[in-house]
Amino acid sequence: TVVQSSVCETVKEEMKIFSAVVQSSTGGSQKPLSQSVLKKVVQDVVKTEDRSKNVMIFGLSDETNEDTSAKVSKLFDALGEKPRIDICRVGKHVPGGSPRRVKVVTMSSTIADQLMQKGRRLSPEKYMRVYVNLERSLEQREQR
Repeated sequence: TVVQSSVCETVKEEMKIFSAVVQSSTGGSQKPLSQSVLKKVVQDVVKTEDRSKNVMIFGLSDETNEDTSAKVSKLFDALGEKPRIDICRVGKHVPGGSPRRVKVVTMSSTIADQLMQKGRRLSPEKYMRVYVNLERSLEQREQR
């Protein structure tokens, strides 16, 4: 499509400009960055930006045929928040096992940060062992 080709051309031009800036800032003493290296860097940045909009809810009870969105809405109501979100359970359901995580995709990283901050104030009587954290990459999870 026209939009797709326009985006591709813009990305190619911006990558050339970025490569030139990096090369000039290093005094030309280093080899120019290859397109594959730049592509990987851009992909990593995009993934990090996408992940910054997500929060993970741990410990929320997990039953078969449940209405997960209603549970998450109830939890956010307890925090005084009503963000527009998309949700899904992550992992395989194991009856009698620990509850699967809930991935919550928000509209911005600011909303995700607010949910995480307010999640620390969950009522221990009603939401015992329920935690809200930002989504982390595999590398970040392995470091913990």
